[in-house]
Amino acid sequence: MMTNPFYITGNIPDPYFCDREKETAKIISLLKNGENVLLTAFRRMGKTQLIRHVYAQEEIASQYYTLYTDIYSATSLREMTFLLSKEVFRTIVPQGKKALRFFLQTIRSLAAKVSLDPVSGIPELDLHIGDIAAPELTLEEIFSWLENAQKPCIFAIDEFQQIAKFPEKNVEALLRTQVQKMNRCHFIFSGSDRHILEQMFASYARPFYNSAQPVFLDRIDPDKYVAFAVGHFVAAGRTLTEETARFCYDMLDGYTYYVHKIFHNLFASGVQEVNMSAVMLALGDILEENTHMYTEIMAGLSTSQKQVLAAVAKEKLAMRPTSGAFVRKYALPSPSSVQKALLKLLDTGLVTFYLSGEEKCYAVADKFFELWLRETY
Repeated sequence: MMTNPFYITGNIPDPYFCDREKETAKIISLLKNGENVLLTAFRRMGKTQLIRHVYAQEEIASQYYTLYTDIYSATSLREMTFLLSKEVFRTIVPQGKKALRFFLQTIRSLAAKVSLDPVSGIPELDLHIGDIAAPELTLEEIFSWLENAQKPCIFAIDEFQQIAKFPEKNVEALLRTQVQKMNRCHFIFSGSDRHILEQMFASYARPFYNSAQPVFLDRIDPDKYVAFAVGHFVAAGRTLTEETARFCYDMLDGYTYYVHKIFHNLFASGVQEVNMSAVMLALGDILEENTHMYTEIMAGLSTSQKQVLAAVAKEKLAMRPTSGAFVRKYALPSPSSVQKALLKLLDTGLVTFYLSGEEKCYAVADKFFELWLRETY
């Protein structure tokens, strides 16, 4: 059975990784020259896959321990420390008993046990969030391990903007103090909330000011993506025209995951000729699969939030949503109610924004949800 070339999960082999050559080369160059990286992009643009792609390159894989943790679910310093601890353990397990002993000797504050899996014989860490009794101390020990590991380390902390929402007020300063000490470990701080991250790294008053080199991950060039998609269908003895591929790209605003998802499903369907009819059928199936989830999301919103969300979806890129013209166009209650609803939608991540000059342009963050809203409301 032929491999589906449109990967939407897991590590993507080089032949199926579309473009990102400049970004890959830049990140590798920065890391090898001792720099930390601030990687930002809108959600579903491919940050995580790019990090994994960088890690898979021979010049990184052979010379560094590579670690990755997504802290999006973390709501406190303790939870973040728990996630980092688990990733450090996962990284050192394949390195043998000596590395395991060094881990246990270095990170002594963890109230956790290491046992051997009775079937595989692989060490397992019995660790719970409640075992992190002194998160600041454990964090210091983690950084000590990173600095003194057998090989230099690269640690990617995804959705790094979450630390700004932790109840503890000193997290940025605490982390920055540890990062400053590092000579043999470099970091990729990545995230999808550019507004918060840029404040953290570009504001002179913040601890992380000017401490990482920015790399922005924009949409893949449409010509390159179209050639990639058409090429893989042709290689499989099937037909996809450039016009149809470009339609899919434009319809989903070039967001890597969503464009990849529709081609993934089309490839999996076995359809020989990918025409507009096949595309709309695949899209309809995706929206139907997600209808229950989207309905649940809408059920949790207030009436004004639903109205504003639907209006932003219909506009696709909403400029000045609190203006009288926008309010009248979509029969919204008032500018103040739109402002209040918009803030809540931004906070929950249902809506994102772009900067056009000094103005903010708003859009629904999930492109399939956007299409569903247009169809439903």
